[in-house]
Amino acid sequence: MANCCCSGGQESVPRPLVFTFKDYWKIGWEWLMAFRKTFIVEPGLYYSGSIYDKSAPLIVTSNYHLTVWSVWRRIKHRNLRVLVIDTEGINVWCSSGKGRFSAAEILKQVNRYPSELLREDDMKQLILPKLALSGVRMADLRQAGISPVIGPVYAGELPSFLDNQPYRDCVESHYKFDLQDRLFTLLPSWVQVLYYSVLAGITTGIIHLFLPTGIWWQLIPIGMIIATLYILCFPWLPTKSFVGKGAFLNLILMMVYLIFAAGNPAGIWESFFYLSYISGFSIFFGLYYTGNSGVSNYSTVKRETIVFLPIVIILMLAAVFCAIMKGVSG
Repeated sequence: MANCCCSGGQESVPRPLVFTFKDYWKIGWEWLMAFRKTFIVEPGLYYSGSIYDKSAPLIVTSNYHLTVWSVWRRIKHRNLRVLVIDTEGINVWCSSGKGRFSAAEILKQVNRYPSELLREDDMKQLILPKLALSGVRMADLRQAGISPVIGPVYAGELPSFLDNQPYRDCVESHYKFDLQDRLFTLLPSWVQVLYYSVLAGITTGIIHLFLPTGIWWQLIPIGMIIATLYILCFPWLPTKSFVGKGAFLNLILMMVYLIFAAGNPAGIWESFFYLSYISGFSIFFGLYYTGNSGVSNYSTVKRETIVFLPIVIILMLAAVFCAIMKGVSG
């Protein structure tokens, strides 16, 4: 990304926000890595368009590379200002839930620059992404002479929002997590599921080398099927709990397996293996998928992880035990 990184120290000069071709390779990698921390943009004050205009709207965002790019691609032909705050390379939703996208971080960046660069009158107006509200204390900003405006959820809504002045809080903007949103997470989820499925396949493959079980490659398509069904059926799986949705999907898959096994009798240990593995992986994917959705709750995720991750481990160990017993029993 050319001309997009402030130098070290207390740089106080706004920089042009420009992305180049190589940034698209980074974006592809960030997408495949399931939006985890990868590349960052140096925190600071940037501008789009041909010149820095202190009367232009000032948008605040995280320093996650993909997030800044998503904002830039919608505003690059406008004279706008972007204040990138330090969220440790984490996106807006996750960083606000973890306390990184906060009033303190916003003020830290604001205070790096002379006041006359940031305002035309007595009050500095900042446009905040709506998904940051869980982490930002508005009272702290107002006390510091800042007038916060709640912007839209989606970067794609920025042009229409900016076309309507005076700016009003986007109370009508909601995170839908509709089919388009979920399909955007499908390929990254496959990449991550493939990683864990291959690890599981290697484990059972090693067992198969010493105690022939016939179980190893099958775990890869099982993981892919679970991930795909979970993502596509997400709104229709009961409960708001991501783990609960995984558990319900597990019940459906267990019934399908039992129906299939009834027509193709398998040994008792093989049946127990698949039932344990499907149960463990369904719950695990429910926990994993919380990181791909803006409808998850950080405190709930932490609580469910503490409770259900040990259960996943127990189910996976049970599956390994069943594979060994199948090999021993022949």
